[in-house]
Amino acid sequence: MTTSRGSGPTTRRIGPWRRWAGLAQAAVFLGLPFVTLRGESALRFDVGSLRLHVLGATLWMDEFFVVLLATLALAFVFLLVTFVWGRVWCGWSCPQTILGDLTQALHVERARKRRRPVRLALAWGTVAAVAVVFSAATLWYFVPPAEFFARLLALDLGPVLGGAWAVLGVTLFLDLGFVRARFCATACPYAKLQGVLFDRATLVVAYDERRDAECIDCLACVRVCPTGIDIRDGLQAECIACAQCVDACAPILAKFGRPTLVDYFFGAPGERPRLLRPVVLGLAAASILAVGGTLLAAVHAGRASLDLTAALSSRFSPRLAPDGRVVNAYDVALENRGRRTVVLSLALAPVRGQATVSPDRVELAPGEHRRVFLVASASGLGPGPVVEAHLSATDARGDTVRAQVPVFLPRTP
Repeated sequence: MTTSRGSGPTTRRIGPWRRWAGLAQAAVFLGLPFVTLRGESALRFDVGSLRLHVLGATLWMDEFFVVLLATLALAFVFLLVTFVWGRVWCGWSCPQTILGDLTQALHVERARKRRRPVRLALAWGTVAAVAVVFSAATLWYFVPPAEFFARLLALDLGPVLGGAWAVLGVTLFLDLGFVRARFCATACPYAKLQGVLFDRATLVVAYDERRDAECIDCLACVRVCPTGIDIRDGLQAECIACAQCVDACAPILAKFGRPTLVDYFFGAPGERPRLLRPVVLGLAAASILAVGGTLLAAVHAGRASLDLTAALSSRFSPRLAPDGRVVNAYDVALENRGRRTVVLSLALAPVRGQATVSPDRVELAPGEHRRVFLVASASGLGPGPVVEAHLSATDARGDTVRAQVPVFLPRTP
């Protein structure tokens, strides 16, 4: 940005800060799949088991309401950031912008215009390398990197994994080689929503029309704009707030002892910033509530490492054994959501009387889901056609899950 010190204005380029931010975010994207917490990836969706691993926690398919709440919280936060800081996402964090910046120094079009075949080949090679690496990194959020590289070395990626890599790689290559920021200006839905998400106090990159007479019409801001707009025409949906126009204008105006005509402004240049306005306070409150609700739901979903559901089996009718005991059968579904093998002790506890079950022990591997046909015999139930009971499964550490089931007494002739 431009500041006035001593004899005249000095410039602080924004571009290097954006590049460092982009490199940091790219490093996180590439490195996160290699981070493991509690034996699992820090962030990965396992397609085979339909489990989502997030920072040491594991969410099963029936717990994906947490993901819905997290998406809602993220939407509120995104709206809040947009109302206050405008298109900071587009200019500083969007993958389209970051990957475009990583290949900008060896841009294909620039090398072609200057007729430099070596530079052109190097530019295409850089685009291809970025496309291959980042498309593979996307798949690491579904397949562990170790498994991906092992299958790659064995030439055994298969049609699904190999096909996904090819499609993603070609799409990214065409995007970075030919489309680039044109996507932001023509197809990005967020750019189209910009007009309704901004207000008069939102942070924008703008041209100071109050000092229009100081513009020397050098067109430097127009030449560097990745979306091809003229910032002097006012706020436009195509602007991604990358601030390249700021870096282009500032050193030229500094030669004349003047501050840049293009800069970041909260609202129109010259207006007083109003950060604490009703819409911002409302979105901040909604974001806090949504984030808090997500955390509570995540804690609740992550409590039990075991799951048990049971119902009377339709394949077996209640009956009396020769010794007078009542025999019922149940279809039981057991699931081990932990990361270690567990041996479960099964028991049936009716509200009155005693019962035994067979089988009474079941071993489950980590992540295993098993259906068990369980036979229960009970005595001393007393009068009545139905007796309520609790079926329980307990592991060696004492963790117990229960399901309420009925015990039917067979009809006597």
